[in-house]
Amino acid sequence: MEIQLNRTLVIVSVLLSLFGIVVIYSATQDETGIGMSRYMLQSMWFLFGLGVMYVTSMLPIRFLQAITIPVFVLTLVLLAVVLATGTVKGASRWIRLGFIGIQPSELAKIAVILALAQYLSQVRTDFRRPSVLAVCGVIAALPVFLILSQPDLGTSIVFGAIFCGILLWAGLSVLELLLMVSPLIGVVIGVVSGFNWIIWSVFILVVAGVMYLKWPPRFVTVFLIVTHLGVGLGAEPLWDSLHDYQQRRVETFLNPQVDPKGAGYQIIQSKIAIGSGGLLGRGFLQGSQTNLAFLPEQHTDFIFSVIAEEFGFVGSMGVLALYFIFILIGIYIAMNVKSRYQSLLAAGCVSVFTFHVIMNVGMAVGVLPIAGIPLPFLSYGGSFLMTSLILCGLLLNVWRHRFDY
Repeated sequence: MEIQLNRTLVIVSVLLSLFGIVVIYSATQDETGIGMSRYMLQSMWFLFGLGVMYVTSMLPIRFLQAITIPVFVLTLVLLAVVLATGTVKGASRWIRLGFIGIQPSELAKIAVILALAQYLSQVRTDFRRPSVLAVCGVIAALPVFLILSQPDLGTSIVFGAIFCGILLWAGLSVLELLLMVSPLIGVVIGVVSGFNWIIWSVFILVVAGVMYLKWPPRFVTVFLIVTHLGVGLGAEPLWDSLHDYQQRRVETFLNPQVDPKGAGYQIIQSKIAIGSGGLLGRGFLQGSQTNLAFLPEQHTDFIFSVIAEEFGFVGSMGVLALYFIFILIGIYIAMNVKSRYQSLLAAGCVSVFTFHVIMNVGMAVGVLPIAGIPLPFLSYGGSFLMTSLILCGLLLNVWRHRFDY
C-alpha cells in the first residue's frame, strides 16, 4: 500500500506538471522579447522541484519540527524585505535574482502549515481554549499582514483556508469555526450588499442563532458582539481603503457586464474560451482565444481556460479527476497516520491544494471572484510550482513515517 500510494502521488504530480508545461507552451508560443521561453523556465523549475520533492519526502520528522521556527522567522523576514524591492504590475511580491523571481509568500504557506501543525500537536489542554485559538490566529495573521501590504489579496486568502482546514481537522466543529470567522463573513456580506444594514442584521441574527445552539462561554459571546459592532462601523472605511483594482474585482464578480472592456474583460473572455472548447476541444495550439491572446494571464491564473478551449470538456474533467485523486489520497494519508503532528501536517497540505483548485476553476468559469489564485502544478510560476512539489513531498514524508508517534 505504501508503494502504491507514493507512486500514485508522484505520478499524478508529474503528469499535471508535464501537462502544465505543454499548456504553457501553447499559451505563450507567440510571446517575444522575454528571454528564455516561459515553458523552458517552467521545465527547469520542474526538474529542480522533483529533486526538492524527493529530499523533502526523506527528511526525518524531527528535522521538520526543528526547522519550523527558523523557517517561519525567515519567511517573515523575506516578506518584509520584499516590500522594499521593485514592483511587478503595481505590486511588490518578488525578490529578483537575475532573471529568476522568488516569491516569499509561497514559502509562507509551507511555514504556516509547519507552525500550526507543530503548535497544535504540542498543546496539552483543550485546543478550543481562546488562548490557543488566538495563538493559531497570530501564526496565520503575521504573514497575511505583510502579504496584504504588497498588496496581494489573493494569496492572503489562502492562509485563511490553511487556518480553517487545520482547525477543522484538529476537531473544531463547523459551528465553532463559523462563530470564529463570522466577523470576516460579515465584512464580505457588507461589501456585497452595498453596506445594506437590513441584510447585515439578518446575518447577525443567523450568528446569534448559531451562538444559541452552541452556547459559547460568556466572554466569547461578549467578544463576538463587540467584534461585530466594530465590523459594522468599520467595514465601509475598510472597503474604501482597498486599492481600486481590488474593488473592481469584487464588483466585476457581481456583474461582469458592467465593464466588459475593462474589469469584466477577463471573466467574459474566460467564459468564451471554456464554452468554445465544447466536448473534445479545438485541439492543441488551435485555441483562438489562446493563440490570439484575447485572455490576459492565460498562462497563470487562467490556464484552466486554455485547457478547456484546446482539450474540451473531456480534457478538463481529466485534469479535475487527477486533482480529485491527489486530494483523496492526501485525505487518506491524514486519516491513517498515528502522529497528531503528521496528521495535521497532511491536512494543511490538502487544504492548500483543495482551496487552490476550487478557487482557480471557480474564477475561470465565473462562479467565484478573480483572486489571482494559480492552479497547482499547472500554472506558470517557479515559486508556486516549487511550493506544490514541496507540499507533495511533505505528504510523501508523512506517509513514509505513518507508524511514528
